[in-house]
Amino acid sequence: MSTRRRHIRVLPPVFLLLALLTLFVKLRSQGEYLRSRRTQVEYNENVLLDDINNATLGFEKIFVINLPIRTDRKDAMTLAASFSNLTLNWIDGVSGSTVPERTLPLEEYKTPPGESERGSWRAHMNALQAITENGHASALIMEDDQDWDLRLREQLQTFALGVTTLVQPLRISRGKTQTYADPSFPEPDAVNKITTITHPNLPTTIPPSISPYGDNWDILWLGHCGMAIPERATTTHSKGIVILHSDSTVPGRRDLTTDLKSDGGPNLLRIAYPEHTRLIHHAYRPVCSTAYAVSQRGARKILYELGVRKYTSQFDNQLRELCDGEKMRETRLVCLTSQPSYFSHWRARGREEKDSDIAETKGEWRDKGESVNIRWSVRQNLGRFVRGEGEWEDQYPDR
Repeated sequence: MSTRRRHIRVLPPVFLLLALLTLFVKLRSQGEYLRSRRTQVEYNENVLLDDINNATLGFEKIFVINLPIRTDRKDAMTLAASFSNLTLNWIDGVSGSTVPERTLPLEEYKTPPGESERGSWRAHMNALQAITENGHASALIMEDDQDWDLRLREQLQTFALGVTTLVQPLRISRGKTQTYADPSFPEPDAVNKITTITHPNLPTTIPPSISPYGDNWDILWLGHCGMAIPERATTTHSKGIVILHSDSTVPGRRDLTTDLKSDGGPNLLRIAYPEHTRLIHHAYRPVCSTAYAVSQRGARKILYELGVRKYTSQFDNQLRELCDGEKMRETRLVCLTSQPSYFSHWRARGREEKDSDIAETKGEWRDKGESVNIRWSVRQNLGRFVRGEGEWEDQYPDR
C-alpha cells in the first residue's frame, strides 16, 4: 500500500501539467472559435437571408394587379403561386374610363393620357397606397401574367447578397465614416471606373436589420423588358456591378432575349461575358415595370412624385425618371436590378390578342406558351405539377 501511495505522489505533477496544457490549448481554441463566430454573426452573416424562403420571398406582401374580367390570368397565376408556395394579395386593375382627369397631377397644358395609361397608373398607385397606408416594410408588386424560375428563392438569395454588397456599408471600426464596396455609392461620381465584384468573393458588410435585401433601397426592379448597364462614362449612376458566373438559371447567350434596342442588358451579356453570367447593378434606363419590389420609404416617395406632384407619362417611364434622377423629379430613388431579370411576361398558348389589355395585336395563334430568359418556367411546368411529375422542362436547354 505504501509503495502504491509513493508511486501516486511521483506521477501526478507530470500528468497534471499535461492535462492543464491540453485544457489550455482546448479552451484557447474554443475561445478563438467563439470570438470568430460572434464576429461572423455580427458583421458577416445576413441573418435575414432565410426570410426569402417564406411565402412572400422575404417581402412583407406580394401584390398582384389583375383586371377582374381577366379571370383566365387569375386562374393561372393562382395555380403558379400555389406550386411555388407563394401567398398573393390581389389589387383590382382599373379601367381608365373610371379615372377622372382631375385626379391626375398634370402640369398646365399637359395633354391628358389615354384611358389605358390612366388605368395602369391608378392600379399601381392603389398598390403603393396600400403599402404606405398599412406600413408594410416592403412589398413585391407584379402584373398578373408573370413567369419565374422554379429556383426563384435560390436566385433571390444570391440577388440579396449582391444587393447588400452594393448598398450596405462595409464593416468598419466605430467612429469612422461609412464606406462602401462601390465607391460611387451613395453619391455617383464622375470617375471613369466601374467597380466589379465577383460572387462569391464578396466583401464583408454590416448585415441588414430591416430586409434581407439590405436597408438602403427604394426599388428592386426584378421584372423588366430591358435594362441598360451603367458604363464608365455614366456620371448619373453608381457603377458597382456584382458578377455571377456559371449561373445555371441563365440561358446560354444564344437564347438571351431583350426588347430593349440598345447595346446594354442581355445584348452586352452575349458579347462581353461568358455563358450563363448574371449581373446585379443599379437600374439604368429600365423598360417595363412587370415586377418590382418597393420599400416603405420607396412607396412613399413614388406616391408623392407620381400621385401628388407630377404625372408625366406611362407608369414605367415615370419610375424610370425617378431611378435615373431626371430633372423633372424632386426625388431620386435607389434602384437595383438583375440582368437578365427574374420575372418575365408569360405568353400563353392561344390567340396573341390575349397578351395585352392595352396594346392592339393581330390575334395570331400561338401553339405553345413561352417566356423569355426563364429556364425552369413555373408556367411551362404547370401540367407536370398537376400530374405529379417531377422532371421539369427546360425552355432553354444548353446546346
